[in-house]
Amino acid sequence: MTNKYAREVIYSRMIGLVSKDELRILADKTIAVPGCGGVGYTHAETLVRMGVGGIKIADFDTFGPENFNRQFGATIHTVDKKKADVLRERLLSINPALRIEQYNGVNEENVDDFLKNVDVLCDAMDYFVIEPRILMYKKARELGIPAVVSCPIGFGGTLHYFHPNCMSFEDYFAITPDMTETEKLINFGIGLDPLHLHKAYLESPKLDFEERKVASLSSACLLATTLTSTFTLAKLLNREMFFKPVPYVYQIDYMAGKFEEVYVDNGVNDLRVNDKL
Repeated sequence: MTNKYAREVIYSRMIGLVSKDELRILADKTIAVPGCGGVGYTHAETLVRMGVGGIKIADFDTFGPENFNRQFGATIHTVDKKKADVLRERLLSINPALRIEQYNGVNEENVDDFLKNVDVLCDAMDYFVIEPRILMYKKARELGIPAVVSCPIGFGGTLHYFHPNCMSFEDYFAITPDMTETEKLINFGIGLDPLHLHKAYLESPKLDFEERKVASLSSACLLATTLTSTFTLAKLLNREMFFKPVPYVYQIDYMAGKFEEVYVDNGVNDLRVNDKL
């Protein structure tokens, strides 16, 4: 009797876009998705639905009604539930044989284990989580793990690919240990949005440091997931793709009607000069 939840059945509709051999390759791959909210939830679900056989997820936060507008795990049924718990249940309901490990955020004590045997790091941490992010990128670089971060901005998104042998996270964002948390976050924001495509229709993306929140839309979060998941699938299958590592940055905005590649030679230091910051 055929198992209706067998891998060959679950992923049969992918054949033609990927080969059977590639599906077998994906079964042995493992991704890490830190952050299970606005983009992390859909990063994880999309890549599991695309055949990735192993995943590590991390988040310490819970869902609330303020997440309903953009976080696809947030519903009236999941309020006050841990985001990672909700995502874990969701992923196993898609592929019961999924290899999954869950962490209560990423920190100095667990970062080594979180990134062990990971093939691609898909950064989906909250914008305002900076120190664990710096730590995570350092470790990924040490381990030779490619990392990608896609940020929803306005009606668009960005993609930054950090290759372990190219410009580092700290060099691109011009982050040094002596900086305050706010200074690091400011540089992070400048580096994420080098082209300001949203300015065609919006003066500011409403980044609020006091309340630690930023305006965002579900459509932009899904666009960020499209960028990250397509890039990640290509990397896992060793397929050629036009995305180049930082200091190349990619930005798309549907409301502005633009998709751009920009080379930021010296990272945020160049952007500060150009913006006269």
